Amino acid sequence: MKRLLLIVILILPINMQPQSLKLPPMKVGGDKMLHFAASYAISYHSYKWIEPRYGKDKAKIYSTLISVGIGVGKEIIDEKYRKGWEVGDVYANFGGIILFRYTINQK
Repeated sequence: MKRLLLIVILILPINMQPQSLKLPPMKVGGDKMLHFAASYAISYHSYKWIEPRYGKDKAKIYSTLISVGIGVGKEIIDEKYRKGWEVGDVYANFGGIILFRYTINQK
């Protein structure tokens, strides 16, 4: 069941249209891939920084909250100063966090 949920979350954002960025490498789904990768990286690095100080359980919770907070903050900025927030960006953010939590639990 976990694998099916992970596959659905990973495939769903790929088919959505990205925000209109003027960068040539940003094709369809490029923005979502950046959201996914950034959320994973934020979760991973915050976990590695927090884990020796507070332990594994608290580090998982705090790193997840940090990544969610940054992702939500980015979408608030998009809503206020750009063309609006996108649900696909939020899905991509949560996909990165879910993959991080999955890989951490495998160790």
